[in-house]
Amino acid sequence: MNTDICKNRTCAEENFTAPAIRFAERADGYDLTAEIPGAGKSDVELHVDGRTLTMRAKARHQSPAGFRVAVREFDRHDWAFSLDLPELVDLSTIRGSVENGILKVTMQKRAEVQPRRIEIA
Repeated sequence: MNTDICKNRTCAEENFTAPAIRFAERADGYDLTAEIPGAGKSDVELHVDGRTLTMRAKARHQSPAGFRVAVREFDRHDWAFSLDLPELVDLSTIRGSVENGILKVTMQKRAEVQPRRIEIA
């Protein structure tokens, strides 16, 4: 596992918060998970420029009618961050999904660096 992957992680824009993320390596690719409470599919944007992956999310700040906050332990924020991807990533395989405030991004390693079985002649 390349432990340097998150060293180049930055908050992509001023006045935005970088979410808590997990970046894990698999034999054939990588998985990125980010906590983005209050954001749904239509609120999230993923962009790749060169080898830099940038994510932005707008959190909805709507309260139900008649709702009054009694205690607030966390706040919803707009999120933005950038991450330099490993050279091994096949950029055409990057896919993202959002469910219950969790962004999941998967990406495959380039075919030539993926593990494979070699047949013995």
